[in-house]
Amino acid sequence: MTRIACFIAALLACMATTAQTSMDFASKFMDKCADDTAVQCITISPKMMEQLTKQPDASRNEHITQAMQKLKSARIVTASANGDEYYAMAESLLKDNPQRFRHARDYHNDHAHGTFYTRQTTSGDTVELVMLHTDTNNGRLVIVNLTGDIDKEFVESLQKTFGERPPKA
Repeated sequence: MTRIACFIAALLACMATTAQTSMDFASKFMDKCADDTAVQCITISPKMMEQLTKQPDASRNEHITQAMQKLKSARIVTASANGDEYYAMAESLLKDNPQRFRHARDYHNDHAHGTFYTRQTTSGDTVELVMLHTDTNNGRLVIVNLTGDIDKEFVESLQKTFGERPPKA
């Protein structure tokens, strides 16, 4: 009887662990591009983010610095060519999961376009932010996937930064 109870307890623990470690968007996108060598992913650990906030110029935007300290992970996915195709693939993956991701904002300028998606808890806290960006001049794609305690001011600051960048001279 105790063997059965131990087995059930172990099974429940495994199920709970699996539920808590759901894949972030970057992981799902990289799974779709598993055999594609043009797509790369870099993960920035919390320790590295801590080091970035300690840089001398990091104090210029105190709000961004405080928000970065709340992040659990940052993943950056890049593709050096065919940015529009990868962008469409990424956006399709986000739109195919409306129960998980919510569209936040688009931006367009002379040389690039992008969009923001968020994932929120049932209480309304943002726990994941996905930023898609493609440079139409050189065909590059960048996806930034942030997870953690992401406050509204941090999201708005990023949206303003990406949406209001002047074109290069």
